[in-house]
Amino acid sequence: MKNHWIFDWSGTLVDDMGLVVCATNYVFRHYGRPEMDRATFRGEFCLPYEHFYAKHLPGVAMDEAEAHFRRGFDISEVKVTVLPYAREFLDYLKSGGCKLYVLSSMCDKAFAEQVVDLGMDHYFEETYAGVLDKREVIGEMMTTHGMGVRNSVFVGDMTHDVDTAHHAGIMSVGVLTGYNRAAVLATAEPSVMVRDLSVLEGMMCSEVGFKGDVSDVVKIRGLELRTFIGVPDEEREEAQILKVNVDMIPDCGFSELADEMEGGVDYYQVSLRLKSVALERPRKLIETLAEDLAAVVLGEFSVAKVRVEIEKFILADTDFVGVEIWR
Repeated sequence: MKNHWIFDWSGTLVDDMGLVVCATNYVFRHYGRPEMDRATFRGEFCLPYEHFYAKHLPGVAMDEAEAHFRRGFDISEVKVTVLPYAREFLDYLKSGGCKLYVLSSMCDKAFAEQVVDLGMDHYFEETYAGVLDKREVIGEMMTTHGMGVRNSVFVGDMTHDVDTAHHAGIMSVGVLTGYNRAAVLATAEPSVMVRDLSVLEGMMCSEVGFKGDVSDVVKIRGLELRTFIGVPDEEREEAQILKVNVDMIPDCGFSELADEMEGGVDYYQVSLRLKSVALERPRKLIETLAEDLAAVVLGEFSVAKVRVEIEKFILADTDFVGVEIWR
């Protein structure tokens, strides 16, 4: 599973097309232009906004048109709703330890109100709204949050979203719940195109189109970790030696390293860090330790996906007991 998920807002997670059409027609009425029904608007609308307004309101300044749009937006009584399967899909990603973000052209003030009113603000690490051209922001956004090109994906409903993903060199998912019809969205050549987010979740569960190149793996085997662990208090009083096996899928493929360490995974530094984490505090469960180890590998090293297996030597008549997680 990809670790970082960037979402468009309108048409991807929420249905606000009725509201946007209403506000757009308010602008058209102001300038004496014919209004659009929903189907016509869906066929005509495009991002960045200035391209749409340049076509339908030539000669009108963007800031002037935007001011009228904002007025129409504010007075409209059309409701915005969460799209079917959106909450379920976000819950699915969060349960898998993914970090979620929003990158939207929607007015930042209106977005800030909607995300709270709809009870969706808790899903996201950070949100970026009011971005007219997403290509100008996504690179800095990825750098700020440590997103690698191999562990990130952008989900959106418009060609501009797919173009933005291409610009950043990351996977793109086009969903058909929003502003672009299938024929239009397909022209941008998304990596995957789905009817809605329930289909995307199903694909991920079977890993169709999401396995990526997993042949490049950095491995650590039999690393001895000294730690204080165990459910009974008396077990945690004395240090134990556990063994850990780690598989790391790096952000940068081996062929991209050009025989240089820059961009690669330093397994020695990883091993030192894992030993440090194991001794940071006592824990009752090796499950907790596994989560802590995986989190530090993903958070501090150029790793897109990690497997952590812990072996504990405590039961007679067994080689070991243990846990294994993929994150």
